[in-house]
Amino acid sequence: MKIQLILSYDGSKFQGSQTQPHKNSVEDVLKQALSHVGIFSKIVSSSRTDKGVHANNQSVCVECGEHFNDFNRLKQLINRHSHPFIHIKSIKKVDDSFQARYDAKARKYRYIISHDEFDVFRSNYCLFLPKIDIKKANELLKLFIGEHDFSLFMKVGSDTKSPIRTVYKAFCYSHKNKTIIVFKANGFLRAQVRLMVSAVLKGLKYDNGKNLIQDQLQNKKIFTRMPVSPNGLYLNKVFY
Repeated sequence: MKIQLILSYDGSKFQGSQTQPHKNSVEDVLKQALSHVGIFSKIVSSSRTDKGVHANNQSVCVECGEHFNDFNRLKQLINRHSHPFIHIKSIKKVDDSFQARYDAKARKYRYIISHDEFDVFRSNYCLFLPKIDIKKANELLKLFIGEHDFSLFMKVGSDTKSPIRTVYKAFCYSHKNKTIIVFKANGFLRAQVRLMVSAVLKGLKYDNGKNLIQDQLQNKKIFTRMPVSPNGLYLNKVFY
């Protein structure tokens, strides 16, 4: 039987989501928690997240025995071993052909910027900056919507078959004393979201910020290669 787990995790406590030789990744800790309840098959995640990146609703699938029919009880047992930094939110049975990564039609990320005074206890969960021009930021974010070659918006050395991605949504809004930046796309390259956020924040400082970002989207000129901190980035939802 194949099951899908929706989970959240604190990325600041892991060296990324993908399994690592040092065993300090989300998948490694989840694998260990699953083994405690008798599930030993390979974990397949919808997305890889880098060190420091969090997830509100990561999707993973795993094979298990047919006797696991009480999913609420199974969730409780797994959480007993995965807490405090990984939390299983829900479990459901899926078709044997389901594949968490390749069946995903879209993924949504959020980036959180706080305009409060710096707080060391929140520094792993947001980026602290002065308030930004929301209207101008949204004008810059619109440039990313559509199908583009994001070659200059991915980490150097990334292993990918194609840098072409389609962004469905890119916008920001104010909430309390924060700015929330949202991206939804059919997929993201490594560090793409962080580089897009960085480009927007840098573009706000220039009168010709739009042109500078457009040039980078058209592979004419690198505007920024310095991604923002991963601490404010959250995998928010996976769509199937």
